[in-house]
Amino acid sequence: MVETDNRQDADGRHARLLIVDDEAANLQALRVTLEAKGFDVTGFTDPDQALEAITLGAFDVLLTDLKMPSTTGVELLQRAHERDPYLAGIVMTGEGSIASAVESMRSGAVDYVLKPLKLSNLLPVLASALTLGRLRRENGQLEQSVRARTAELERALEEVDRQAAERLKAEQALMQAQKIEAIGRLTGGVAHDFNNLLAAVIGNLELLQRKIEPEAPYRRFVDNALEAANRGAKVTGQLLAFSRTQRLRLEPLEIDATLQRSDPLLRQALGPGVDLEVELEAQGAWADTDATQLELAALNLIVNAREALAEGGVVRLSTRLQGDWIVLEVADTGVGMTPEVLARATEPFFTTRTGSGTGLGLAQVHGFARQCGGDCEIESAPGAGTRVRISLPRGSAPALIAEPSPPPIAIRREGLKVLVVDDDRQVRESLCEALISEGFFVRSAADGLSGLAQLETEVPDAVVLDYAMPGMTGAEVARRAQAAHPHLPIVFLSGYADSLALDQIEAAAVLRKPIAISDLSRAVRLAVG
Repeated sequence: MVETDNRQDADGRHARLLIVDDEAANLQALRVTLEAKGFDVTGFTDPDQALEAITLGAFDVLLTDLKMPSTTGVELLQRAHERDPYLAGIVMTGEGSIASAVESMRSGAVDYVLKPLKLSNLLPVLASALTLGRLRRENGQLEQSVRARTAELERALEEVDRQAAERLKAEQALMQAQKIEAIGRLTGGVAHDFNNLLAAVIGNLELLQRKIEPEAPYRRFVDNALEAANRGAKVTGQLLAFSRTQRLRLEPLEIDATLQRSDPLLRQALGPGVDLEVELEAQGAWADTDATQLELAALNLIVNAREALAEGGVVRLSTRLQGDWIVLEVADTGVGMTPEVLARATEPFFTTRTGSGTGLGLAQVHGFARQCGGDCEIESAPGAGTRVRISLPRGSAPALIAEPSPPPIAIRREGLKVLVVDDDRQVRESLCEALISEGFFVRSAADGLSGLAQLETEVPDAVVLDYAMPGMTGAEVARRAQAAHPHLPIVFLSGYADSLALDQIEAAAVLRKPIAISDLSRAVRLAVG
């Protein structure tokens, strides 16, 4: 029963034997005997021919003579395993020595039999060889399956690692965006408070200027203080540009012409020992942007470039057209940035300067470019200098339409009634004094509810209204006021302009704190008409 089972495989196929013996008579006798026992037998007297017949899976057992004229059974079995490593080998030998047995087993044979062959001895050896050969093939297939599965798992793990890396990158980008947004809100709030302080300072200094004659000995102190306060106002402009709360005055602007007008200021910012090379090659190209913020961005980049030139050098300011974009580039030959510094260069308040620098320069440039629908890119390496590029989408030049001059508007110069609503006492008092000095009749309120209450008793010609107030914002006050008095002119003053909320108020002018007295007066009169 065991013999019958081992002569067939799992598909019922007869076991396939390859017999190699240089004696034709022995070969023929074995063929006839084993075929009678149900084996599928192929025989060769020439070992080379037998070797050519061997392919992977072609035979189950190789039964070979040990001593042959052209080779040995050991060599044949070794060469056969190169073609089919799972082929089971049995060596036939007339030498009953231990040495021949050891040599046969070392060649990879599963067993050996002695000549003259006895069927009772050969059949159990064949049965064992077939079983072992089948196990070898099954193990080989299992190993292949395991290797394939392992490769699939490795690919799956690589994909998991890749997705995890992408997720981590996305989370880091989200955290960075949240951090930037949080700092933006913080800087916007700081700018609002700072602008309120500056509004009171500048307003009072302008009132002093009006009362002190230009040739008075103390007038220069007031002038210097006013100049310093106006420089402080530019710093708040940087903060608001970074926080993206300041409403840029986007309008068609010829980039090269604007930079040419700023040339003296930019050269003055470099100081001695640093040369400025200007190559403006975007003549006639326009972009929708804010002139003040564009000049401030160029100034920031040039000041940063100057700081990178410890021993002097050259800063290059250039413009060029690149498809539908206008590219403004500032390059220096300075120390450059390490990859770690470059990765954080546009973070607010991050600076590598010791004892100087606010860390807002590149943050302002980056925020400005994004607000204009463009981008800001930085290239830098240690010892290779730095290149900062601002890309702005190219726009169209404003259409020149000849319109008839409107008839002059009769603006009332005296006696206009104005209600000033601002929660900051110093700012409120400064605004009131400024408007009184311009000939207005002024009342004031410290909050929105008080202002609305005054509107119920007397309707003024115009309302000057702070936007950011506790309890009730200026936008809400304006909506309620215009609901009761639809044509009431409103002039907003804000150091923290929420453009979406302000845009919902019809017929409202918006002025940024701090504001010059003359500008405030003109805005109120124009609002009244």
